[in-house]
Amino acid sequence: MWLPYDEEGAVFHDLNLARGTIDRDELTRNNPSALAKARNSPDARFILVAGQSVAIDPEAPGRILILTREQAAEWGSRSAVYLGKDSGRHYFACDATGLVTEQDVQATDHPTMRPIRYWAHEWEDLDTTLAVSGVAVVQWRQKAKFCPDCGQPLEVSGSGWEMVCPNNHLQFPRTDPAVIMAIHDPQDRLLLGRNSAWGPGKYSVLAGFVEAGETLEAAVRREVFEEAHLKVGELRYFGSQPWPFPRSLMLAFDGWTDAEAGDIAVDGKEMADARFFTRNELSDALRTQEIQLPSPTSVAASLIQSWLGESFTDILGR
Repeated sequence: MWLPYDEEGAVFHDLNLARGTIDRDELTRNNPSALAKARNSPDARFILVAGQSVAIDPEAPGRILILTREQAAEWGSRSAVYLGKDSGRHYFACDATGLVTEQDVQATDHPTMRPIRYWAHEWEDLDTTLAVSGVAVVQWRQKAKFCPDCGQPLEVSGSGWEMVCPNNHLQFPRTDPAVIMAIHDPQDRLLLGRNSAWGPGKYSVLAGFVEAGETLEAAVRREVFEEAHLKVGELRYFGSQPWPFPRSLMLAFDGWTDAEAGDIAVDGKEMADARFFTRNELSDALRTQEIQLPSPTSVAASLIQSWLGESFTDILGR
């Protein structure tokens, strides 16, 4: 049986939105004087976030736009969220929502924005880390308007990673765990499904949110049974990556059915179709555009490409 692991069983996947590391620098984040010093430092750098997009460097389209403190002043650098430090530089994210659109802006005094969902896989590791963290926190700040404890308005506090109401109730960014799974049958075929809300031909691996009080393993088995009426036995962890659309953490697994798993059945409401593919069948369907597969940025694409043993780009280029 094919397994996407090394001989010792170690996971070695480099997921696109999980690349790169940055020191989140909690000591500076929670120290007002140190934070002010970092913000006003010549080494402070700023990115621009608008919705789920970030500004791109016009002179280097494969890089996100990194501004100095002086350049970022017009974009609200004083209220920017502190992302952390790397190689002696302190990085912040400015909320440019409302100041620029998420589409390409042709005016010379506005940056071009790119949605991280479709572009981040092409960026360098540090750029990806900054963009994902910036989008996640800025979106949370935009949506968290009122305190869930008392209903009073919330205001940004400190480094931007917390909000507080007049009654001093602190709120922090939420992350919603979701499982996503590549399910294999005894013939080593891969299960893909088409959600009823998607257009014709769009397929992906199955996924769903973890319910309250539920383990990840139970969530995988429940979702597969609900969406395809199949029973899953063995599971192996594949990897995780943030998916800030708006606040998910995707936890990926490989799973295997057995000979008595049952027959595929979909409800026709949430799921329009589900079926197993061999590698040749999936490669041929992709080349002929019979099916469309997920964005290379997604965990779904990583799961599928790992099973295929090659990238979508390589298949389409043959």
